[in-house]
Amino acid sequence: MTRLRFVLKDQSVPDQKKLESIKGVMGTNIAGGQYQVIIGNSVGNVYKELVAMSGISDTTADYKVEQEKQKVNPIVAALDFIAGCMTPLFTAIIAGGLIKVLLVIFGPTLLGVLFSESDTYILMNALGDAPFYFLPVLVAFTASKKLNCNSFLAVMVSSVLIYPDVITLLGSDQATHLFGIIPVVHGSYSSSIVPAMLATILLKYVEIIVDKIVPDWSKNFLKPLLIVIITAPITLCLLAPLGLMVGNGLQFVIDAIYNFAPWLAMMLFSAAMPFIVMTGMHWAFVPACLLGLANPGYDLLLLPAMLTSNIAQAGATFGVAAKTKDKELREMAIPAGISALLAGVTEPAMYGITLRLRKPMIAACIASGIGGLIMGITSLKAYAFATPCLTAIVQFISPDSGKNMICAVVVLIVSLVLSFVLSFIMTKNNNVQLETVKAEASRGKVQESEKVAEQGAGMPTEITAPIKGEVIPLTEVKDPTFATGILGEGFAVVPAEGKVYAPFDGTCDSIFDTLHAMALISDNGVELLIHVGLETVSLKGVPFTVHVENGQHFKKGDLLLEFDIEAILKAGCEIQTPVIVANADKYEHLTVEKDRIVIGG
Repeated sequence: MTRLRFVLKDQSVPDQKKLESIKGVMGTNIAGGQYQVIIGNSVGNVYKELVAMSGISDTTADYKVEQEKQKVNPIVAALDFIAGCMTPLFTAIIAGGLIKVLLVIFGPTLLGVLFSESDTYILMNALGDAPFYFLPVLVAFTASKKLNCNSFLAVMVSSVLIYPDVITLLGSDQATHLFGIIPVVHGSYSSSIVPAMLATILLKYVEIIVDKIVPDWSKNFLKPLLIVIITAPITLCLLAPLGLMVGNGLQFVIDAIYNFAPWLAMMLFSAAMPFIVMTGMHWAFVPACLLGLANPGYDLLLLPAMLTSNIAQAGATFGVAAKTKDKELREMAIPAGISALLAGVTEPAMYGITLRLRKPMIAACIASGIGGLIMGITSLKAYAFATPCLTAIVQFISPDSGKNMICAVVVLIVSLVLSFVLSFIMTKNNNVQLETVKAEASRGKVQESEKVAEQGAGMPTEITAPIKGEVIPLTEVKDPTFATGILGEGFAVVPAEGKVYAPFDGTCDSIFDTLHAMALISDNGVELLIHVGLETVSLKGVPFTVHVENGQHFKKGDLLLEFDIEAILKAGCEIQTPVIVANADKYEHLTVEKDRIVIGG
């Protein structure tokens, strides 16, 4: 809803400083194997423009292949899969849920007529129930798109789970068998999610195997037949009951945590919600939330916690807007607060204001924790799926009484007012400037190096190759990002030994998590990027040993990094190592002379 999500071949390429200086960019984040650029509500327009300009999209073949090649943490992969299955369905689920809420608001009578027995009520009730009842079919379709397998066969297999005769058969007292020998576990799969996900995953691999063994001349008719005749029985007899057990087990665990100490569970969960959303862990709670809305008809955990958290982010952002005297910061904070308050979209507030200034984020967490405490005591329930915010507060209207709605309004007011007051008080500096918001703590070192670079721009500096080996021009590097000089000027080394030595006296500004690259700053402000090999980010640090820490000062000739040349080559990566002056634009005189970079002389 708010972020451009890139799957990059090399995450060292983006320039975070330049990205975040673009007007309209709230910030950047790396999570779930994605490089995320936070835009806000207008992300859809930016996405369309980006696709038109670049020709890449989420359906590009190279993207799919690259995504499948990447080795991702299983938990991250599972959350990414759930997100890919559920996100496209939100519009239908929200529409259906709010139609049900409207039927509750109208009540049993409308204009004196017994509304609940009218044709209109029956038709509108069916419209509200449809996205939940047919959830297995919808999930099968989105899962097939995520897994890049046959969507129509996936829908066909999952549709069997809610076929009327199958529902009747699996709801009877009589035992059911497939082929007369294989028992079929009885259960209701309408509104279920996990069975359809598991069935589509199975279909993906069955499709691959069948495609390999079926002759080309018979693929049009034999391939789809074999796929469904293999996948459907396994789904009915094994995966669907397993999925039902997983869903029920997840709901049981959540209920057990909530029932043990609801006030404590909601207080902690609500206070931590901003960080849960940042890491993507909230997706783990979405299936249980939807199961709860289907039966018993409400959610006690995720949606209530998101209500107080979203509103608290709005209040904290408004508190910053009221406190600051910086016009540009205020212009950024007010729309971000409105977005969180009226739409429940908190990324602009979090990444643009509260997380950057830190104290407003603390204020928001305290306020949402207090809101969670109230919700736990009052057992606040959400009766429809929508992003919780002021305009969607109707999702808390109870079919039984108005008490639940009153509690929701109280939580909203407490979260908004308390976070506003705390943020206003805790943000002590009356002259909070936009640069404070735009800069992260680590940025201070970079800004200091720029200042030093300006002061020392006229001082002669000579940077020799930090690695023993053959020095080659950047234009010969087998990667256009380096070869075209986009990242700066310099040369590359084909290493003869796997050791990187300090080319000057300076400080280690940053070491990439995958250890394949490091950014150095000389004592007179030269910023140097050393990128060992090409595509070595994929090795995840295995062949590298670092001998320096972030922020550590070193002397020329100190050993900074060791790497295993043979291991890199064996992994299929290139060992050409670019050595680049990243802030070359700061210097009027910079030349590359064989194995050295000469600045100001």
